[in-house]
Order: sequence, then C-alpha cells, then structure tokens
Amino acid sequence: MKIVTWNIGEDERNENGKLNIDSYNYIVDFIKKENIDVICLQEAIIKSDYLPSIAQYINDKTDLKYSVEYELSDSHINIGCKMGIVICSRYEITNYETLLLDNPNLIYSVDENTTYYSHDKGFIISNIQGINIITGHCLPFHVFKENPLDYLRIFEKADDKFINAYDYNDKLVLCGDFNYDDVNTIFPKIMTHCKDLINESTRKDKQLDHFIISDKLNCSYNKVVNNIFDHKLGIFEIYH
Repeated sequence: MKIVTWNIGEDERNENGKLNIDSYNYIVDFIKKENIDVICLQEAIIKSDYLPSIAQYINDKTDLKYSVEYELSDSHINIGCKMGIVICSRYEITNYETLLLDNPNLIYSVDENTTYYSHDKGFIISNIQGINIITGHCLPFHVFKENPLDYLRIFEKADDKFINAYDYNDKLVLCGDFNYDDVNTIFPKIMTHCKDLINESTRKDKQLDHFIISDKLNCSYNKVVNNIFDHKLGIFEIYH
C-alpha cells in the first residue's frame, strides 16, 4: 500500500499562499503519477464559498473513490473556507472515528493589525485494508511562542487513543503534521511500538511532519519530496 502524508495549507506559487484549482490539479496529477493508494492531507479545504472540497475533487478525478474528512477550523489562508484533515483511499475505509484535541485558546499579537488565535486540531483514526491509518494535525505552539512540552496533557490524550488503537490492531500507521520534531517525547506510549520513517526537515529548517509505523509493518519505499506547498510530502510503501 502506497501512502502519502501532506500538509497542503499554502501553495507557495500564489499570492499569500492561497489555494486554487491549479493547486488541486497538482495534487491529482501527483496521485496519478505516483499511483498512490491512500493520501492523508492536513490543512485541507473541506467547505468553501468558491472551491470544491479537496476530498470530493480527488474522488472525482482519481481512482481514490473512498474518503473521510474532519472539519476543524476556518482557513487563515483561504478566507471563506473551512479546513481540516482528509483521507482519500483506493480501498474502502471500513470504519473511522475522530479525535478533537483540547484547544488551550492561545493568542499571539504580531502588531495592532495581526493577531493569531489557536485553531482546533485533531486526528482521524481509520481502518483500511486491515491497517489502522491515523492522521492528524497538532497545534503550532512555536507560532505562539509557547513550548509544547508545557502542554503534554494535550498530547497524552492523543497518545492514549493511539495506544488503544494499537492494542486493538498492531498494524498501525500514524502520520501528519505534529508541529514538533521529537515524537518520542509527545507520544511516548505509542512510540515504544513504532518508528518514525522521516528524519529530515519538512518545513523550512524544522521537522514538523512524521510518518510512523508499528513494528508489525515494513516499508519498501520511503521518500520525502519538495513540492509547491509549504510542507514537504512523505511517500511510503507499506506491507505486512
């Protein structure tokens, strides 16, 4: 199974990073060219005044006919859009649940005209072809000048959910934009059974994105790729 994790929040070719149909077509072309089976997207547009949902667009334009999406917040890039997490799959998504992380409601003012508010973040926990595929997005504490280690209680909630999923089915993939480099610190329970296949920067000079597999799975292909969006994507071929 060939799986991709990809934060598509900003198209760096466009003014202010906004997404458009050309951004969507870039994703579709990539799926077709690389023969992707499952794609996990973060900061994906789910509702919009002027764009289709990316999940529906992928369903219509590729062989990935199954999808699940989890709306989390307004888009700070594409005004008038709701964004969140999406999984699109060639195979049936037999079941799934969502996990909303606690929001500490952080505020950071750059100047009198620019203020950032912390968005809701969370995960989709799904099962595809007998593999638990979990993807999600964690809060960018660094944007708010905060240390994520001061908010370990938020990560612990997710870690408990992941380990429960592992106990139910030890064939597990955990991927997404976690906005922190050391997953062993924020998810210590699940990481006792897993390894991270990404070991390089994925946005600017930081590794924010991760692709983690349990010790019951193997990887035959592993690549991190530059692209038009502000995060590198990870592509992996998994088998068991």
